[in-house]
Amino acid sequence: DMVDTWEAQQKETVGQLATLKARLWPEFGFTILLLLVSMGHMWGLPLPAIIDPMHSPESALNHALLQLVLTLPVLWSGRHFYLTGLPNLWRLTPNMDSLVAMGTGAAFLYSLWNTVEVALGHTGKVMDLYYESAAVVLTLVSLGKFLETRSKGKTSQAISRLMDLAPKTATVLRDGAEAEIPVEEVRVGDRVAV
Repeated sequence: DMVDTWEAQQKETVGQLATLKARLWPEFGFTILLLLVSMGHMWGLPLPAIIDPMHSPESALNHALLQLVLTLPVLWSGRHFYLTGLPNLWRLTPNMDSLVAMGTGAAFLYSLWNTVEVALGHTGKVMDLYYESAAVVLTLVSLGKFLETRSKGKTSQAISRLMDLAPKTATVLRDGAEAEIPVEEVRVGDRVAV
């Protein structure tokens, strides 16, 4: 029974690890692109005129919209933070997911509002976009959860190997003679030869 529970937990951990790993690819891919668009000019990478926020009002809007489009897949991939964290917050039992959901949600909504402002002609608001902050936080916390789950899996494998070292049979004294029986058949009162 304990072995069945152990194996079920192992399968669950392997499944969680696969799910977390599958989420990391889109999160990292879109976050890196988003960082290049939003901060590339700070690293000396030129932006094409069509998305250069300083080129024209239209390019400022294109810059904001491109960041929005690159952020949405990261938010979708990290939606479990919102689906878990926000209900926990409403139940007054916040956890780490609640904190991530609040922080990234605030950064996203503030940026979305400023994107609307840019669309209405307030092009200076293009400098007040924090889409990349929301994406980076989601991506890094997802990476942390992946590494944590992987470490738990390795620890579980080590424990499993230790359990395999336990003897499968025991030598007991019955009726004046030694008998080798499966460990599961050892009963209270048996004399075990070591």
